[in-house]
Formats: sequence, C-alpha cells, structure tokens
Amino acid sequence: MFSLMPYTIECMPENADLTEKRTYMTWKALISLASEVYPEASQFFAGLEQPHIAQPREVLAWRVALNRIKLMPKKELPFDVKQYEEDWYVDYEAIAKKLNTTVQHVSIMIRSADKDLMIRSAEEVANAALHSNQLKHEIRLADKSRFKD
Repeated sequence: MFSLMPYTIECMPENADLTEKRTYMTWKALISLASEVYPEASQFFAGLEQPHIAQPREVLAWRVALNRIKLMPKKELPFDVKQYEEDWYVDYEAIAKKLNTTVQHVSIMIRSADKDLMIRSAEEVANAALHSNQLKHEIRLADKSRFKD
C-alpha cells in the first residue's frame, strides 16, 4: 500500500518545511506531470526525492514545468470518478481493476488531473528549489508523519 502520510520539501540545514504537507502520491503525481509537460528536464524532477542542492538548471526546469502546467488544458481522465464514489471516498481499487493497472497509478492519474493542486504544488517546489540554489541549502522530500512504523 502506498503512503498517505504527509510529506514536504524540507530545507535540511534549517530543518524547515518549504512546502505544504501533501501525500507521497501527490508529490509522485507532480513529478510525473512535470516530466510529461517538460520531458527534457525529467532528471531534475526525479531528483526531488534525494537530498541535494538545487542547481540553476533545476530551478529553471521547475519554473518551465509550472508555466506549462498553468497553460495546459485540464486533463481528462479515462473514467468518471463519480461512478466510483462511495460515501466519503473514491474506490481506487475498482478503478484499478477496470483499467488493469495499480492503485498507485490510479492515484497518480487522479491527482495529476487536479490542475489547481498541481499548480500549487509546482509553485512550492519551484520556490523550494530557488531557496536551495540561492542559499546553497540541501533540500529533500521528507516524511513528516509523527509516528514512524
């Protein structure tokens, strides 16, 4: 099962969160979408999960991806989410079964189709990368759950 615990982009020297807390799958969806809209820079997006100091090209890559996400039309899903709503949740397993894919893939598809969420998240990462580059601070995607198993 994938993690629903909160993750942020953390500035390691300051021990400070540079982004809002979001699920790991939300960050994976952003990395996937950024790589889709700007494939030439996918190595920078994938590097988000490792501690590093952002280089100028990474800062630029996140800004370009953010602008492309803003300009892209709303993504259409190959299914109607409303058909899979059960009271207060969406049945990801049923969607995955119908599409013959994984629950994680469905989760990434749904989140990457949420344009507002992707724009907010991309803005935060772009700003975190700028912070890292300007101050030469190491950043990383960090698990912020209070209790670790």
